[in-house]
Amino acid sequence: MIKVPENIKTLSSYEPGKTVAELVEENKWDNYAVLWNNENSLGSSPKAMEAVKNELTKSNFYPDPKGRKLCSLLAKKVGKKTENIVLGNGSEALLLNIIRAFCDDGNEVLTSEGTFMIIYNWAKINNVICRAVPLTDDYKFDLDGIIKSINRDTKVIYLSNINNPTGTMITERELDNFLNKVPEEVLVIVDEAYFEFSSFLNDDYPDSTKFDRDNVITVRTLSKAYGIAGIRLGYAIAPKELIESLYKVRLTFEPSNLTQAAGIGAIDDDKFLTQTLKNNKKGLQDYYTCFDQLGITFVPSGGNFVMIDLESPEQAKQVYEGLFNKGVLVRLLGGPLSHCIRITVGSQKENELCIAGLQAMYS
Repeated sequence: MIKVPENIKTLSSYEPGKTVAELVEENKWDNYAVLWNNENSLGSSPKAMEAVKNELTKSNFYPDPKGRKLCSLLAKKVGKKTENIVLGNGSEALLLNIIRAFCDDGNEVLTSEGTFMIIYNWAKINNVICRAVPLTDDYKFDLDGIIKSINRDTKVIYLSNINNPTGTMITERELDNFLNKVPEEVLVIVDEAYFEFSSFLNDDYPDSTKFDRDNVITVRTLSKAYGIAGIRLGYAIAPKELIESLYKVRLTFEPSNLTQAAGIGAIDDDKFLTQTLKNNKKGLQDYYTCFDQLGITFVPSGGNFVMIDLESPEQAKQVYEGLFNKGVLVRLLGGPLSHCIRITVGSQKENELCIAGLQAMYS
């Protein structure tokens, strides 16, 4: 019998629920809102879709292993050189590759509770310990707590900015002060998956690529703002030496030719991006107005979602189920945030359906 390593044996595999199509058919919903995965409800960038169609005829060939055209465009966009960019099958793949490339036996990943869950799994898959510092009372990363928790085994620190699922932000001053205190031999990952939304909503949102430090890797994605989540495209920005190590552990032909084409089309689609960002800002304001009127506690967000605090897991589950029964699919959180629900900003119609559902429960 094949022995499964203990770190893999004790992992829980991802168990997806029913698809939206299955839920719609099963519950006979005439109207429904998909607000649980922070996807772009406005659809995909038209330029991205056109580029994919044009690339389809070349699918019998392997893609450029280094994605040089797309990397060149991204480098220009972020003010770096092509050698400072590496692509991946979404930001999740990049996070896995970072731990794979830089962590050794006995190393630790240090992060926060109530952040993007995948970082805990990726650490465990690589047999690396992941330690998490509690969030502050206002659901932010406790940066001082993280600094105090650094020990001789700490190799990687993971920061999500803005944080998913709380929506809270680390300001430019806070990030600068933090990075100044991190030892140079400790790698800091700054996950900026919601960069476009965050920089549009907040003037003091920091672009971590501007700090120009040798121990910082910035991770971004085109899934959210450009509406290509199903195509899986992320990219990392870092010093050349770090990027070279990431190339050693990634899949050779990652990402696909169609994915690279989608990225090339998407980053040139300013019209779609502007439409998305304006829709998101209005959607958040509509949610906030509703929450204030109903007396629902919420955390102001720098992303395309908002987290509401319902005080107890029982109340959170009740609201979750009430919305579900009205065809509104939101994310019931767990762990230290089991009393909270995360709601994505959708189309205006979806947002209105969610608001109506909450009003019906609280009236």
